[in-house]
Amino acid sequence: MCSKGSITASSGRAIQRHTNVTLGCHLRSPPAPDWCRTAIFLNNSEQSRGQGGAVTGIWPGLVGDAESLTQTPNLMGISVPDPPDEPRNVSCVQQGTGGQPSCTWDRGRVTYLDTIYGILEGFLTLLELGSNYTLVVSASNELGNASSQPLTFTLIDIVKPHPPNFSVEFDDSSATNCTFSWHDEAQEQHCRMRYRPLGRHSWSTVIPLGWRELQSCRRGEGSRESSELLLGPKGGFASFSSSWCFCRLQTPLFFLPPVPSGILDVWYQQQDLGSGQQNLSFFWKALSSSEAGGRILSYTVTLEGLEQGGLPAQSHQTSSTSYSRVTPRVGHRVTVSARNSRGSSRPAAILTHTDNLPPPQRVSAVALGNCSILVSWRPPEGPPLPIGGFVVQWDSHPEPQQSWVKLPPSQLSTVITEHIRDNVCYQIRVFALYQGRAGQAASACLAAPSAGPQMLAAPQDGGVLVSWEEIPAPQQRGCITKYHIYLQRRDGQSQPVLHVPFSLHIAALEPGQPHDLWMTAATAAGEGPRGNSASVCLEGEERGAILGNYPHRAESFAGPSES
Repeated sequence: MCSKGSITASSGRAIQRHTNVTLGCHLRSPPAPDWCRTAIFLNNSEQSRGQGGAVTGIWPGLVGDAESLTQTPNLMGISVPDPPDEPRNVSCVQQGTGGQPSCTWDRGRVTYLDTIYGILEGFLTLLELGSNYTLVVSASNELGNASSQPLTFTLIDIVKPHPPNFSVEFDDSSATNCTFSWHDEAQEQHCRMRYRPLGRHSWSTVIPLGWRELQSCRRGEGSRESSELLLGPKGGFASFSSSWCFCRLQTPLFFLPPVPSGILDVWYQQQDLGSGQQNLSFFWKALSSSEAGGRILSYTVTLEGLEQGGLPAQSHQTSSTSYSRVTPRVGHRVTVSARNSRGSSRPAAILTHTDNLPPPQRVSAVALGNCSILVSWRPPEGPPLPIGGFVVQWDSHPEPQQSWVKLPPSQLSTVITEHIRDNVCYQIRVFALYQGRAGQAASACLAAPSAGPQMLAAPQDGGVLVSWEEIPAPQQRGCITKYHIYLQRRDGQSQPVLHVPFSLHIAALEPGQPHDLWMTAATAAGEGPRGNSASVCLEGEERGAILGNYPHRAESFAGPSES
């Protein structure tokens, strides 16, 4: 009989706990004040009644998760929610260095109201290494706002590495081992590996501690091996480990690796020690994977004297690719073989002799650039025995590294590239092989120097201290073997040429007598041009006149007469 009305709340429909609220009901155009009755109910219980077109009521301190006030015939829902709590325990994680970060936090108590969470400042979707970032999480609803404490971090702090990619290869040289190899974005180390036979509950865990390969599989029993690999907590990032990378594999049955099939390439050097003794140094190149038949465990070197006074047959084991021994200065037969788990390779034999078989002729070397040198030669003149081939050997100065190549007798030149760098001094020797033994060496030098040393002369201790700068590497054109210092009096009388390794102190120069000084450098190919000159005239023990000076280091010599 009464037209409908409207309900109002003093604080809106969302009322914060323990807050007073005033509600009103107003009918629209009642026909007569006494014809209609208004009332307000709280949870279906009448709380206030009015006669006529309006009624109001005050409710103090509402509590509860979702209390409601209703009115008949109209209804109005009243909720009692909470403002948001401060977001806590904010953390972020990113899958891999190229992913996007994902962040989480604790919201606190339930608000029973739509609450919006967002990131306020300083956070990008693509993070860069070396940069610092700050994250603040905000929360907001109808009753208030709250923000988290700032979280400051770098990319390293939040990245979770991708699981490492790994492969398994069974070791041909062993009946008990296999090799795990892996690659991961941690770039170096700190991976952890677990493995177990299929059907077992316990795992074996291994921490490689920096190795990129790990041998750990048991084979030969016909069992299946399940293996997992995990990037550990220190795998290049600060906080997170990767997930496990899983692999299941079948070990081979009754594996028998082959005996090494290759023959070692062996060379040697002989150094005369005097008193009938010599030092023999032997070198050999490791076999290729296909020739080795698996992992080489050791090498066997056997020496046997060929003449009276030589060594009886003696064998020695070594794990390196070189061996040295002091022996009587006679010829020896030397064999070297490689051993894996199945056996040894055929021995490579070489003869050392002290007779002087002729060397190759006209050995030359030309630097080609791009880390290569062309070496050429002519055969020995009048060889007493047939030539079985040639050996070209080279090593660098000041850090020698033995390298060599064996060539057939028809080949009279080669381009060497192994361990070659531009603008580095190399000693190059060529040997002729006579029935398994080497003749005398013929040395090659690139050329004589194209410039002389830049010299510095200074009075010192009643004489002159002479030092100099190294000739630039491109102008050395080979290995500098000696320096020459020329000292000449102005009246035409000259001192002898001085051969010195580094620098020189010239003592006992006659005071008042002017001298000219200059220097040259020499390689095995010859002497180069002179460098700068200096004029020296000692006026007393402490003074002198010097022209044309350049700095270098010095060593002390007694004087020109001892050069």
